Amino acid sequence: MISSRRVFVVTHIAAILALIYATNTQTCDDVSDSTTCNSSDEVPTGKYATWDEAPKSIEEFDHGNDRSVCRLPFISVEEWEEGRYWERDVPVIVRNVTDHWKALEHWTKEEMVRRYPDVMVGMGASRDLGQTGPDDAGDALTKTTIKDFIANHMHEADKYVFDRKLNMPDGLLEDCMPYPMPTRMYHEDAEAIINSGLQNRLMWKDHLALTIGRDLQGLTFHRHNAAWNTVIFGAKRWLLYDSVRFEHNITRLKRMTRDINNPIQLTGADWIRKLYDVDERKEELRTFGHDCIQRAGEMIYVPSGWAHMVVNIGDTVAVVSERGLDAMEA
Repeated sequence: MISSRRVFVVTHIAAILALIYATNTQTCDDVSDSTTCNSSDEVPTGKYATWDEAPKSIEEFDHGNDRSVCRLPFISVEEWEEGRYWERDVPVIVRNVTDHWKALEHWTKEEMVRRYPDVMVGMGASRDLGQTGPDDAGDALTKTTIKDFIANHMHEADKYVFDRKLNMPDGLLEDCMPYPMPTRMYHEDAEAIINSGLQNRLMWKDHLALTIGRDLQGLTFHRHNAAWNTVIFGAKRWLLYDSVRFEHNITRLKRMTRDINNPIQLTGADWIRKLYDVDERKEELRTFGHDCIQRAGEMIYVPSGWAHMVVNIGDTVAVVSERGLDAMEA
């Protein structure tokens, strides 16, 4: 009789303990929308938990892409590929490029730190990158990791991850597939491209570089080989200046893009604030160039030799592919 009672009590105690355990170990899917579910593997995301929570200078720098200001065609991926726009000397913006990219999930702020904490990146001040040109800045950049940059540097100093010569590792590259054309051609058949007889500087290789920067980061005017830039999170304001306009007049280029009376290099944001409305710059650039906003999911193509500058609007994550590796800095 005593044995039966003991079994009964033990059984009921076990059932109660099991119920308590189940209640306290519910998954994120079990909790209500109003409850925060904190995983045991929390990762450091710095001052702001997500890219979107960080400050955005929308009122100051986002002009809404008025057609009289931007004047660039916005085309689909299909139009980009069928028209082979990368062979033209005209900039364009391509929409919905990242629709099928894993980066949309893998590159949220927390997930990027969790998946790729030890990936090496090069960081430097926007001012310094603009002074040397991004292609020549690689050796001067400070090497760090994605985790360290996001947690400790991104919002605490003038630091910007922008190292075109440091190729992304395989995991990050896979997150950007399918690559936009013409970069995808090299990925699919590198041997055919290499044996095509093209000079190295004319080849689009499967070399992608990562850029991460907070609000108002960005390089002032510089030039290089043809390149495309795709935004995954955030937005960018671009000023582009047609190379034909200054092809035989380098003095015009300097007068339009620099303060010739002040050798101090400005950031992109300060250039717009201090120089854009001075003299005839705005009229010149909006007549012989473009002033556009690039949003998440869009790719902008900048032809070889075009002078251009960029300002981030909010925390911005993007990838870049440049034809060849030749520098054409002003």
